Amino acid sequence: MRIDQLFPAQTSLVGKTQNTQPAASSASFANSLSEALQKANDTIVQSENMSEKIATGEIKNIHDVTIAAQKAQIALQLTTQVRDKVVEAYQEIMRMQV
Repeated sequence: MRIDQLFPAQTSLVGKTQNTQPAASSASFANSLSEALQKANDTIVQSENMSEKIATGEIKNIHDVTIAAQKAQIALQLTTQVRDKVVEAYQEIMRMQV
């Protein structure tokens, strides 16, 4: 899966320079991160709902449930990796000499 499929709006900005204020770009980053986390959460909730429905017999196609579970797993892995990188960057900044 390509990254532009996960975040189509952000990849259109790759390679383009923007002349924005630092506050605007930090707010934009915070919004983008919040939206990405919300999408990952929605994917996980959808997978859980589909798993419940297959257990009760409401869904007959197990392929859709398997695909939803795989998407949820990938979203969780991506979220975990991003969190780890953010924590690592924070720790690196804290170790800097002033």
